[in-house]
Parts: sequence; structure tokens; C-alpha cells
Amino acid sequence: MIERLEALVAAAQRVPMMRKIVVDEKGLIAVVDEMRIRIPEEIREARRVLREREQIPQSAQMEAEQIIQQAREQAEQMIRDEEIVKQAEARAAKILQDAEERAEAAREEMDVYALNMLRDLERRLHSHLASIQRGIAALDQTPAEPAEVGEEV
Repeated sequence: MIERLEALVAAAQRVPMMRKIVVDEKGLIAVVDEMRIRIPEEIREARRVLREREQIPQSAQMEAEQIIQQAREQAEQMIRDEEIVKQAEARAAKILQDAEERAEAAREEMDVYALNMLRDLERRLHSHLASIQRGIAALDQTPAEPAEVGEEV
């Protein structure tokens, strides 16, 4: 898309003695229309990534709670036998700690994923914006002042 815009500018005819160019209108409109379609798609993708990022901690929390509940039930079963009360408490604590560590690791991993996706999206949007600004600048330059008679151009 950006390459097509640059190609339009490069292929444009220069207006003699002016810093202006004549660009193929249909080609320019086609590129602008494509930008109108693609940029909202990129924005929708960013919103989807944000929604996923918000949902992942919730599902990780639910999974952690399920694991914790399972650990509690298992610990209660073990406590019923008086000879292994200490072992049951130690194991329940370990299961609880492992569940919390896994939930935290899952949250951190998804935060990194979401951050990387958003940074990539930001980089692409900046690139598109810079290309658009260059295209606008190329099409919207002011005419050069005419050269004096006898001066070289």
C-alpha cells in the first residue's frame, strides 16, 4: 500500500518550473481507499488483542481458584488421617504455591504477548502514518520561485 503510494509519486509528471507534480487521480484514490479499509482493520486487531489481554488474567484466576479448591479438597482428605496431618499441610501449601506461581506466570506471559502485539501494531501504524505524511508533503509542496534571467537553475 505504501509502496504503491510512493510509486504513484515517483511516476507522477513534474510541472515545469514548479515544485509540483501531477498524480494519477484513480491510482491515488485507490491507495487512499485501501488505507481507509486497512487502518480500521489494524485498529480492530489492536482492540481484539486488548480484549484477549483482559480475558487471560480472568481465566488464569479462575484456573488458579479451581486448582486451589482442588488443593483444599485434597488437603482435607489427607488431614482425616491423623498420622499424616503435617504431610498434608505441607503438600497443600506446595500445591497452593505452585498454582499461584503458574497463574502469575500465565499472566506475565500474556502481558508480554499483548505488549509485543501492541508494539508491533504501533510500529506498523507509525510506518503507515509516515508514508501518508510523505505522500501529502510531496503532493502539497509550494511552487518554486522562478529563476532570474541569466541565473542557472
